[in-house]
Amino acid sequence: MKTAYLLLSMLLVVFQSQNKPRRTFSSPAHYLTAADFNDLNERNQNYYVIGLMDGFRGGALFEADEAHLAKLTACTKEMDSKQVAAIITKYVKDHPEAWHLPMSIEAYNALNVACLGRLKVQ
Repeated sequence: MKTAYLLLSMLLVVFQSQNKPRRTFSSPAHYLTAADFNDLNERNQNYYVIGLMDGFRGGALFEADEAHLAKLTACTKEMDSKQVAAIITKYVKDHPEAWHLPMSIEAYNALNVACLGRLKVQ
């Protein structure tokens, strides 16, 4: 009986995950790759992060999902720009396999890790 229940539970999880609508993204147009960001000095990395965060938070102007923006704001509201820049810089340096990717994606990934996965887009 336990085996049948376990099998049924596994099939239900697989079925639900297959029917869940997924958002897909193509690589966005970008100014910097993560490698380019690594090449910036600390001051310019901080300036980049300030602009990026303003862009993320201003995303509602471009019809970004306000629920996702609220999650980002809630997670980072107590952080100053230096802390956010430090989180992003450390993440990028620790993930050389992604240095070819757009910096905006890697910054999002860094913040999602720092925010304990609460920024994930479903």
